[in-house]
Amino acid sequence: FGACTSDRVLTILRLGVRPGSSQDTSIASYQVDSTGTTEMQAYPESSLRRGPAKYLVELSLPVAGNGAISSERVMFSVGTNYHDQLERYGHAIRVLNKSRVSSDNLLGWWSWTAYYSNITQGNSWTNAQWLAENLKPLGFDYFHFDLGYSYARGEYMTPDAVRFPQGMWNLTHRISRLGLQIGIWTAPFEIEASAWVYEHHKDWLVHNAQGEPIPIGKQLFVLDTTNPGAQEYIRQTYKTLVKEWGAHYFKLDFMDTTAVEGYYYKPDTTALEALRIGLEIIRKAVGDDVLIDKDGSPMLTPVGIVDEGRVSTDMGHTFLRTKEGATGIAARYYMNRNFFVNDPDAFTVSQQKIEERYTLQTPLSLSEAQASIALAAVSGGMYEIGDDLPKLGQDPSRLELVKNEDLLHMVKLGQAATPVDLMTYQEADAQPSVFLLREDSRQSVLAVFNWTEEKRSHGLTFSELGLSGQHPYRLYDIFAHDRPLPLNHATIQLEDQPPHSVRLIKIIDNSIPAAAPTIEANIPDNVKAGVDVQFSCVAAKAGVPAFAYHWDFGDGVKADGASLTHTYTEPGAYTVQLSAEGLDGLPWKQRFSLTVGAGQSIPAPQRYVEPER
Repeated sequence: FGACTSDRVLTILRLGVRPGSSQDTSIASYQVDSTGTTEMQAYPESSLRRGPAKYLVELSLPVAGNGAISSERVMFSVGTNYHDQLERYGHAIRVLNKSRVSSDNLLGWWSWTAYYSNITQGNSWTNAQWLAENLKPLGFDYFHFDLGYSYARGEYMTPDAVRFPQGMWNLTHRISRLGLQIGIWTAPFEIEASAWVYEHHKDWLVHNAQGEPIPIGKQLFVLDTTNPGAQEYIRQTYKTLVKEWGAHYFKLDFMDTTAVEGYYYKPDTTALEALRIGLEIIRKAVGDDVLIDKDGSPMLTPVGIVDEGRVSTDMGHTFLRTKEGATGIAARYYMNRNFFVNDPDAFTVSQQKIEERYTLQTPLSLSEAQASIALAAVSGGMYEIGDDLPKLGQDPSRLELVKNEDLLHMVKLGQAATPVDLMTYQEADAQPSVFLLREDSRQSVLAVFNWTEEKRSHGLTFSELGLSGQHPYRLYDIFAHDRPLPLNHATIQLEDQPPHSVRLIKIIDNSIPAAAPTIEANIPDNVKAGVDVQFSCVAAKAGVPAFAYHWDFGDGVKADGASLTHTYTEPGAYTVQLSAEGLDGLPWKQRFSLTVGAGQSIPAPQRYVEPER
C-alpha cells in the first residue's frame, strides 16, 4: 500500500502480523487510515503534547447532508520483487502529481555543518572565494546560507546586524559576481516571538478555539497561509530574496512542525491544505526557474511544487550521523526523480572538530570521511559540502575526495543507487549496506558499507547484483586504484572490511566497448541578428550518459549547458561547434553551419509592466 496524494489529509498505513519465529511470521491485516496531523504530532516528544491540551486541535471536517468526503488516492500492488514495486510506485507518484524532476543535480556548499548558527559575513565571504577559486570548475557553483543570517525566524528580509553588519544585499551580489548561485534557508511558516509578524499581526497566526496563537515550541508559532495579509507577507519576503538578494535556491525547513491542525482564516482548512497553499504562493512568487527544496516536511504533500526533497536525517562530523542518515537514503531511493530530486543532506569529509548534537572527541577518520561522501553520491541527488573550506583545503587527501572524478560522475548522472539488501540485509550488518548503481550497460558502481564496530566480509555474485555472470569484468577500487579486488567464480569477495568504512568499486563490463554518447542537438533554422535564439541538446537515454555540454557559437562566444540562449549581433555565416563529455571518457563532437540573416528594426519603446507571478 502507498499514498498517491497528500493534498488534504494524511494517509497512515499500519501492518498487522501474526507472531511467530522470523520464518513463521505472517501478515494478518492491513489498515489504511485518513487523519489530520494532530495524531502524528501527539507523540510524547512533541511540543504540542508537552504543552496544554487546549493547543492540541483534533481535525474536524463538516460534511453537509448531501455532501461527500473521500480519502487521498492510494495504490495497492502485489508482487515478489519489492524493488520493482517501489520503483513502480515512485513512477506513479511522478505521473499523478506532475513532479518537478527535470533540473540537473545541485552541487555546492552550505554553511550549516561548517559553522551551524555561527555563520558571519566574514566567514561566508572567505568560503565563497575559496569555493569559486578551487571547486567551481568542477561544478560546485551553489553557495547556501543556512540558519543564522536573519534577525528572527519568520523575518528573513532582515539580516542579523551583528553577524552581517553590512547587510546581505552587498554580500550576495559580491558572491554572485564570483560566478556562484545564491541559496537561502528559511523556515517559511515559523514565526518567532521577536519577529515583526508576531509583534504586529498575531491575527495572521494559526490559533486554537480560544483565539490564542498555537505555540509549536519555545516562542515559536505558525503563520496562517490562508490569511490574505500573511499571504502578501510571504510573497514580499520571497520576491525580495530573489529580486534583491539574487537567490536561485531555497531550502524550506520545519514545515512538518508547522503543519498543525487549528483554526485558520479560511474555515475548515486542514494543516496539509494550508501547507500546499503556502508552497504555491512561494512558487508563484519566485518563479519556475528558482529551485525549491523541502527539508523538514511531510514527504508527499510538497510533490509537484518543490524541486528537491530531504530524505535523510541531519548529517554532521561524526560517523554516527552518517550511519543514521543512511537508512532514510536507502529506504527512499525510489523517490529520486519521481517525487523530487533527493536531498541526502551535506557530506562532511574534513578533520574539522565541530558538532552540536553529539560530543565530538576526535575528527573523522579518512575511512569515515569516505563513507560520508560515498553515501551522498549513491543517493543520486544533491551534493553539498558541509565543511569549512579553508580547513578542508589544508588536507590534500580529504580535498581529493571532493574532486574524485568517479564520484562526480555518479552525482552528475543523477540516478539513485539501488539498495540491494534493503529488506534482506544480514543481521550482523544492522541495516542496509550494499548499493549498486547501473551507470549504463557497460559500467556500474558497487558500494559496500560497514556500519558496525567489527570487521565484516561479503561475497557478492554478479547475478545477485543483476549483472551477467558470464561476462568478463574489470574492477577497481574508486578510493584506492592499486588495491587488489579478487574475483572468485564470478563472486566479488570483500574480506575483513574495517569498521566505519566503505568499499566503492567500479565494475566495467569488458565485453562492451567504450563509446561516446549519442547527442541530439536542436539548432534553429531561421536565425536573425539581434534576436534571442534557443540552442539545446540531449543525450540518448539508451546510450552512454553525457555529463557536460560545451558550445562554441562561432562568433567568439563560448558557453556550457544543455539548454541556453545566444544572440548574434551581426548577420553572416557561422560554424557552431558542440562537444559533450561522456561516461566512457570518449567525447562527442559535431559542427553545424548556421546562416544569420539581417535583424528586424527595433520597435518604439514601451513601458515594462512587471508580470504577476
